[in-house]
Amino acid sequence: MQRLFLIAMAAVVILAIGFVTIIVVSIIPYFSLIGKVATGVVIVMLCCLAALMASFTWSRIGIWGHRRRTIIAGEVVVYLDTDGKIVHLSAMHEQAKVPMSAPEKALPAPKKPEVDNETLSELFERGISLRNIAESTGLKYYQVQKAYQAWRSQQ
Repeated sequence: MQRLFLIAMAAVVILAIGFVTIIVVSIIPYFSLIGKVATGVVIVMLCCLAALMASFTWSRIGIWGHRRRTIIAGEVVVYLDTDGKIVHLSAMHEQAKVPMSAPEKALPAPKKPEVDNETLSELFERGISLRNIAESTGLKYYQVQKAYQAWRSQQ
């Protein structure tokens, strides 16, 4: 068993080496093109990385400048504008809150469907399921159950 495995492994390795050799020999004429494409890819990646580094640096400089002009004292936050004006951010935050208003009118309660006991008794006698009775009459399922129990106790 072990010998068979070693023979199979050797065959696979020999085939792989032959396959790789064929591929390498077949792409020898294209080495210059492959090198140019790889160089282009590296250049594009470095340009993107440089742009990312520049935007990150610009962003950090802006954040540091903003923090330098922000004054925080307890719950009061003030911003010094570039032209020297003081903007009270805490007051703006409080002003933006939604004021308490009069309560809105509540929606009217849904009207109860008018179904008499005779109609329910007739539906029970026909053998219609309680769920179908509830759907057709507009009653709640538990109301139909209560009516059914009352109807059963009368019989």
